[in-house]
Order: sequence, then C-alpha cells, then structure tokens
Amino acid sequence: MKLTIHSDLSEESLTYARQLGVTHLKVDGGRFMEGRRGPVQREKLMEAVRLAGSYGLKIGVVLLPQDPGSQHWNIRLGRPERETEVEDVCSSVEVIGKAGIPVVEYVFNLTAIWGSEFGPFARGGARTRRFDYEVAKQAPAEPAFRASEDEIWERIEFFLRRVVPAAELAGVKLACHPDDPPVPSLRGETRVLGTIEGLKRLIEIVPSEVNGINFCQGTVAEMGVDVIEAIKYFGSRGKIHHVHFRNVKGSVPRFTESFVDDGDVDMLEAIRAYKEVGYTGTIMPDHAPGVLGDHRLGHAFALGYIKALMKAVGVPEE
Repeated sequence: MKLTIHSDLSEESLTYARQLGVTHLKVDGGRFMEGRRGPVQREKLMEAVRLAGSYGLKIGVVLLPQDPGSQHWNIRLGRPERETEVEDVCSSVEVIGKAGIPVVEYVFNLTAIWGSEFGPFARGGARTRRFDYEVAKQAPAEPAFRASEDEIWERIEFFLRRVVPAAELAGVKLACHPDDPPVPSLRGETRVLGTIEGLKRLIEIVPSEVNGINFCQGTVAEMGVDVIEAIKYFGSRGKIHHVHFRNVKGSVPRFTESFVDDGDVDMLEAIRAYKEVGYTGTIMPDHAPGVLGDHRLGHAFALGYIKALMKAVGVPEE
C-alpha cells in the first residue's frame, strides 16, 4: 500500500511528508485550473509532479474541486452548463493520466460536511468533528439544491457515461467519495451516495474497471454498517481506488470523529481486510483530531499508526 497525505505542495508540507515516511500525495486539482474551473492545465500539473519528485514523493491522487461554483458544480445541479463542464472534467482526466497519476477523486454532493460541529470532543479534549442529524436537518433548505432521487441518479449517470470512457483511455481510475455525513437529505439536497446500496449502484451504472470509490472508512462507519464486510465486498471486486483510513464513534444520526485507535472500527482487522482483497493503492489519514490545536500532530499519529498496522500484517509499503 502507498502511504499518502493530502498536501498543499508547500515546502513545509513536502518536508513533513518526507520526514514521516510518506511516499505519495493527494493534491487539489483546483490549484491546476484557472480559478478552480476549466480543465487541469498540463504545465501547472507537471510542475507539481516535478516538485513532489524533488522530495522523493509521487502524486497518487488528484481531487477535483468540491466547493460551490467549481469545476463540476453545474453537473451536480443538473444545469445546462454541465455540457461544458463535463468536457472540462474529461480533459482534466486526460491530462492527469498523461502525467502518470493513477487516480482522480471526486464528490457528487453539494453540502459536503455541512452541519458538523467542531470542538474538544476527542480523547483528552483534542479538537474534532461531531454531527447530530436531529440538529442539522432543522436548517432551512437551499432551493437550488432540491431534486428527486431519480434526478440525482440521472446527473450521476450523465457524469459517468461521459467521464468513464475518458478515464479508460487515459489509464486513470475514478474514486467517488461517499456522501459525508451519510444522511438522506441535508439543506434540501437529496443525497443518494450515503448507503452501501447507493455505492453499489454507482459502480454498476457504467461497468468498468475504472469506475470505483474512495473507500472512506469513517463515512462507511457513520452509515452504521459492518465496515470490514464492506471492505471485502468492494475490494474483492477491485472497486476500491483510494482509502481514507479514519475512525469514528457512533453512527447516523449522531457520531463523533475519533483518533484512529479510539473509534468503533477495529483498524487492525481493516488492514487485514485490505490485504486479503489485494488492495495496493493509496491509503491516508483523514480528518485527524487536532493535538494541542495542531492537526498535523494528529495526522502524524495516524500515519505512524497506519505504518505499524501495515508492518504487523505484512503489507509492504510501496
């Protein structure tokens, strides 16, 4: 497996990664666009590849921008502008593939982790996130976000039918992040990728080796399902293309993110499951609690924990 962190490509971030034994990076694709829109520009991306390489690191994942008004925002809203946007995504995938980067991650919701609360909720008062659906769902709806399940699935299918062939040609795998929090509705938005059934439907819409998911363990745990069995289901089918290795306490309607060793999921069994299904891709901490107010310390703890688990079960670092 490839030990990975999300990096802003600053000197400090790259040095941090190198010192902690990280080998691969996830980077934000918006930094290689014009104002987080349009296609990824080859020159900007190749400069990032060269910069990472100068620190002995490789870029393993490019995350398409998620924020309002960014590259595939109108695809998610089902607006006419999606025709232009999907061409931008396809062009981006082509550029990313030519740069030798194997995975493109994306999300298909509009509200992300909205409704979450951040505070001293983890072990020892470390700062982390918690979510209470009973509170979050009282917020007024955003009118533009309203759509039926059928409409949301039509938008997802539109995206996949255009982007999957481009990814196949580019030799790039697609990794869709599940809806986090995995609730059926938030701010009026219908969210269909917050269940195992929804993720199964996603990978079946356009059958292809490149159509897969970012297996965010935290989000799957928030669903209240058996995380180990989910790893085995998607991993045995070759559909896990990236991993967020994190832990939580509780599940919808209320959960709290925890240190990697202090949640409900047996993380040793999780690593064993990835090994069992033959997963060799990128694996990274995500949403680590802040230690003394510094999330880098939380990520350092998680990285060391992941390295130890991998060594314990005989998974080689790549």
